[in-house]
Amino acid sequence: MSEQEPQAPAGSFAEHLAQSPSGGLSGGQSNKVELFVQGGSIGWLGEDSGQWAVVTSQDAAVPLKAYVHTDGVLYYCNAGDDSRYLSVSDGYHYVGFYNWVGARGWTLNGGVLTSLYTNAPLSIYSTGNGYLYANSGYTPVTVQFH
Repeated sequence: MSEQEPQAPAGSFAEHLAQSPSGGLSGGQSNKVELFVQGGSIGWLGEDSGQWAVVTSQDAAVPLKAYVHTDGVLYYCNAGDDSRYLSVSDGYHYVGFYNWVGARGWTLNGGVLTSLYTNAPLSIYSTGNGYLYANSGYTPVTVQFH
């Protein structure tokens, strides 16, 4: 884990992303995502008012829908707002929801959701911080889709 706690992001997630690939998608069913650290549940994947991904309660969890791009890349869409995709910012590699232009691909292997942008697993800095990252310097989070 990194020694320096990241600062809370300023502005919206949309302000922190650059262009990404686009193309046709095929969709799946939507599921809420429970988050675990070392086998213990820490909460659910949610979204704050700035579209940053955060640890939240089950009631506030964002349902995700998996999409496989025509080139075989896996993306996750906010099923409640299908114009927003799970993505990763530059810098500390915060996870958030952005439109298709800034969507980032993922892999899912044994409960480990890994960003193709950073090659790092979904992670947290600390449970007190509440934000989700794709940063290899932070504590890895495993996921379970419900």
